[in-house]
Amino acid sequence: MTHTLMSAPQFFPVPDEIRALALDAIRRSGAALPFERDGVRVTEELLAVALECLNAEFSKTLPILTPAVFPDPVPDGLDRCLEQRLNVDGLPLAPVITELFCRAGIAEKTDVLDRSSHRKARGIRLLKEWTWHSASVPLKTVRNITDTGPGSLSASWMNLCPVCRNGTLNRVSGKQLFGLPHTEYYIECTSCGAKFIPAGDEFRLVSISRIRDPIWKSSLEKTYSPEIWSAIAHNRRDEKPRVHKTPSEPVGSESGKKVKPGIFLTLKDGSIAVQCGQRTLYFKPVRLIIASTAKSGSFSWSQKLLNEVLETPPYQHLRDEVIARYSHYLPLRIGLFLWERKKKHDPFYRAFLNPYGDERFGTLRMKDSDEAAKNGVFLVISGGEIIHGGCCHDGFGKMISERFGRISSQDCYLDGDSIRCRINSLLAAKIPDTGMYIHIIANEEERVQVAQTLGVL
Repeated sequence: MTHTLMSAPQFFPVPDEIRALALDAIRRSGAALPFERDGVRVTEELLAVALECLNAEFSKTLPILTPAVFPDPVPDGLDRCLEQRLNVDGLPLAPVITELFCRAGIAEKTDVLDRSSHRKARGIRLLKEWTWHSASVPLKTVRNITDTGPGSLSASWMNLCPVCRNGTLNRVSGKQLFGLPHTEYYIECTSCGAKFIPAGDEFRLVSISRIRDPIWKSSLEKTYSPEIWSAIAHNRRDEKPRVHKTPSEPVGSESGKKVKPGIFLTLKDGSIAVQCGQRTLYFKPVRLIIASTAKSGSFSWSQKLLNEVLETPPYQHLRDEVIARYSHYLPLRIGLFLWERKKKHDPFYRAFLNPYGDERFGTLRMKDSDEAAKNGVFLVISGGEIIHGGCCHDGFGKMISERFGRISSQDCYLDGDSIRCRINSLLAAKIPDTGMYIHIIANEEERVQVAQTLGVL
């Protein structure tokens, strides 16, 4: 799209709510302020001024760099606008700001046209949802919790997210979470997107945009006081021990202890010992090769049409809302629709995905070894717990490559394979204390019996 330059900009200070949302969007895109980028120090002030410069234009559009080929008077670009507002050289600032805003979903690149010369220049346009004017009603969308009066939230537990232990927590009001009862506000992490809703004087974890085991399993839908959430964030809450041992008869020189049913011991060589009926089985760790860097957005590659997907049983409950809110997307591919919803921070896209469908997935394979062609029983362990297991009948190498080593777009959806998504994301991300272990059993009947005894079949 081509936009024509307009004149007479009026700079209205960016509202606190939009400023907070923009800073949060920048952080979500992977940039923690302040930071250095291409020799430019990016700060909150620089981002706020850039927002005001774009919003001041009638078309919300500026050339990224002031064009040198346009006749006088030369229209100001974002570089010159920043230079005039901040009294610094704007030439290196504008490309960096453009990259950040476009990556965070705040702006988009476009063309700008000078009506007298009919020449085009590369420009940046502020997206509609990020614009404001002098009479704008405060959105009351996001604000930091600093209140300390009676009935207000304790600021201490808001300083560190108990899920990712990286971001801080903000209060969000004036918006509602899809599928949840009405609340005056909810709490959201600036880094992982974890969301908490109030329940009296306590808070319940109801959603997270990026799943990281075992926190997801242990804390989702749990309701705790701010003090307990703070303890979890700082890793002070009592947790299940990673290794369980009980005095019993020795079963070997390596372990010296017999393992209780349902739990395991980690041995010095990295193997694990698991009690199976009246005997102890030893599982060797699998050495995996990660052939590609873990990436997000696998669901976006689906070629199915949105209107056709909504006619299938797993998605019919979403049909009325899609027609009411997104009817113009019906003839488009569902992958593109959900990707756009995600980029615009619309949580509705998750309603189409399984709980692990928006994780980062990689391509895995078993390192060449004698065990790759053999069969047996496998276990997947994360956070000191056996989270999955089963029988292998076609060779461990083939099973890992074909079953867990690669995730298709369809695996990510409600009618996909959440187990494959979960295992791949954990292994590809190299989550500490997470791995796959194998025990070789040649006889098929014995493999099934062992898996059933272990409760993984």
